[in-house]
Amino acid sequence: MDSIINYFNGERIQCIIGLLISLIFISVSIYFLFQAKPFLKGFAYTAIPLSLLLIAICAGVILRTPGDIKRVTAIATSPDKIKAEEIPRMDKVMSNFAMIKKVEIGIAVLGVILMLVFKNNDLIRGVAAALITEGIVLFLFDHLAELRGRAYLDFLISTAT
Repeated sequence: MDSIINYFNGERIQCIIGLLISLIFISVSIYFLFQAKPFLKGFAYTAIPLSLLLIAICAGVILRTPGDIKRVTAIATSPDKIKAEEIPRMDKVMSNFAMIKKVEIGIAVLGVILMLVFKNNDLIRGVAAALITEGIVLFLFDHLAELRGRAYLDFLISTAT
């Protein structure tokens, strides 16, 4: 039971941190929008929408956590229900991480390419810098969630056998 609660609370805590980081990115980016430097404006143009996306994802996880804990603890004593419901759900979550992390790597690589191709364009270099920064931050964020998810899935499998 503790493993279930720890997993979902870990997700919630990470999302609270993600929410705070996103708010910082947005605040700094809004400040950047009022600067006369195209690099900073380019950074802001990219960082704000990506941060808003992360806020939406994190808010969803935070709001869903109590229900998830209740749902899974209700079936925790039934190995058949764990096998039929929670393990398939977590298998899907884990496969989604693989795809999401590829997209995040792609975002960072796109940023590097833009940085190299448009090395004389400050606005696009700012966009590129934000893509690199957000791509790396999001990748690390999801990598930690994936590690926690793998441990949780292993726990589920061990309890359902």
